[in-house]
Amino acid sequence: MVTAMALSLLALTAHRSAAKCDPVADAADIAAAKAAAATCDCAAFDNHGKYVSCVADAVNHAGLENRSCGGAVKSCAARSTCGKPDFVTCCRTSAKGVTKCSIKSGEDKCKAPRNGSACVARGIPSCCDACSATGCNASPSGAFVDGTF
Repeated sequence: MVTAMALSLLALTAHRSAAKCDPVADAADIAAAKAAAATCDCAAFDNHGKYVSCVADAVNHAGLENRSCGGAVKSCAARSTCGKPDFVTCCRTSAKGVTKCSIKSGEDKCKAPRNGSACVARGIPSCCDACSATGCNASPSGAFVDGTF
């Protein structure tokens, strides 16, 4: 009986950690993953790979009940300018109104598509935040001084 219960708990735990991260049900895990990632100071890294490794290590050791919640945070680190001096987050909006973010090696590389627009999200290192309501599309000047993913 004890063995069956232990196996049931093990199966439940394995299933839970493999489940897709739910923004409502897993809010505590998402917050914990973001807090763990914040221990890696973007500005302190001169190498992008080292920054991403720091975030991955921090998130992996955050003790998340649902480990899949750390995946989005790691992805945001990978899609950032951290450890890439002079790189910028570039938001490009097509003529059809579809906005996509990419990392460019300088502001001059952030160019609008045909009949579209582009802006540099100054101070926002991650593509996860750059083109949102808090990114450059929220301000005609694009003048933001803080941004975290």
